[in-house]
Formats: sequence, C-alpha cells, structure tokens
Amino acid sequence: MKIGILANSSLNDFYLEALRPILSDNKLSVELVIVDSRPQKTLLQKVVKNLKRGRGGYLAVMGLQKLFRDTSKSESTELFFNESEIPVLKTEEPYSENIITKISSYNLDILLLIGGFGIVKEPLLSLTPYGILSYHHGNMRRYRGMPPVFWELYNGEKKMGLTVQKLSANLDAGSPLVEKNVKIYPNDSLKALKARAYKKSEDMLYKAITVIADEKFKLRPISEIGDVYTLPNFRQWVLLNLKVTFRKIRYIFKWNWTDN
Repeated sequence: MKIGILANSSLNDFYLEALRPILSDNKLSVELVIVDSRPQKTLLQKVVKNLKRGRGGYLAVMGLQKLFRDTSKSESTELFFNESEIPVLKTEEPYSENIITKISSYNLDILLLIGGFGIVKEPLLSLTPYGILSYHHGNMRRYRGMPPVFWELYNGEKKMGLTVQKLSANLDAGSPLVEKNVKIYPNDSLKALKARAYKKSEDMLYKAITVIADEKFKLRPISEIGDVYTLPNFRQWVLLNLKVTFRKIRYIFKWNWTDN
C-alpha cells in the first residue's frame, strides 16, 4: 500500500511511536510527506483571539504549564523523513491546484493525518482511494472536538474512547475503523489520563490501515454523533481542577479506610 502523510513541521513522541510499525512493515510504503508550513499563531495571538470568546484564560494557563513543565520531545518532520529518503513536500497552500497535482502524481492509496491542516476539506478528502485516516481521542458518539481528555474528566465519565477514523467533511463524524476504551480512575489527573490514553492508542493507526485494506471489511458511517466540544473557559478549568482534587482526596480517604 502506498501511503502519504499529512503533517506539521514537527513530530512529537506520540506520533513517532505511532509511525514506527507503519515504517517497519514491508507491505507498506510511505511515498510522500506533505508538511503544512502555513504560519502558526503564537500563544499570545491565540490568547487574544480566544479572550474575545471568553476562553483566553484557559489558553494562558495551559501555555504557562507547558512552558515550565513540558518534558516531551519533538523532532523535525523534514529531517526525520529525509533520513529514510522519503520525499517531503512543504507548502503554505495545501489546496492549491499545483500541490494537489503533485500529490496525485504519486498515485497514493491512502493519506494519514498526523498534524497540521486544521479541518481537512476537499479535494484532499477524496484524493486517494482509501481516503484520510486520523486519530480522535474521544468517543465520537459522545465527544467530538477538543481538547482531548478534558471534558471526559469534567463530566465525571468512568471511561473515555479512543478512535481512528476515516475522515469526512464534518468534524469528527467520519467512519470509525479502530476503537478502544481507556478506564478513568478516581485519582486520575488531566496529565495522567492523557498520558495513558495516548500510550494505549499508539498502535491504532497501524491497525486501522490493516483494517481498511482488508477486502472483507465494509466501511460503515457512524450511526450517531455527539456534541462538539471546544476549549473551556477559565472558570471551567478551575472547576475541573477542584473536581479532580476532591476525587483524589475521597480516593485517598476511602483507600485508607479500607486498608485499616
């Protein structure tokens, strides 16, 4: 199977691990990587934009937390694939006729979205026979949109869904190919649950490729879709942290009482 990859300029640890089995399978061939090199908004620009929508406080807090606590690594997409001699096409106009023609010339079977591109639209959606596969960390029947993990914890769910879907024109409303659930523990924090969810989903993109390529597999659209969630406001972020703290305290006291 001839694969094209849609990415942004860097790859984090999660996507590097998700790509590992794909690049190791001799039956799969990554032929082209298309990098979305359109200028990205700075954190300040994002905060200002979302302040107008009542959500700037949350973004500011997340930005500061990432600045002082983030230990994750990222690698240049271009350098990573150049080491494997895989062509990298960087573009600020991913939907231009010239770029679409170049991608089409590779006769790809499928595209994998691992970063950038925002909400993907035509003609990219139908450019390859198998379409575009993408992660969604959530159960699309209940949680669409973003941010991952936040709203499941906020709403007190006992589990959260993990999905790889074939994209459609509507946000997180494509056809699920591989789905899993990850348990939410009473003492879970946002960071702990996110780390566990992403770790458990690393192999799902590879599995989705094998599923969709099976001649016996029949693609079925999702029967119901959930509400679209978006960035919380600062009040909701504070409330989530209070809920998480309360659950942790209750868990500790319950554990100590049972232990005695």
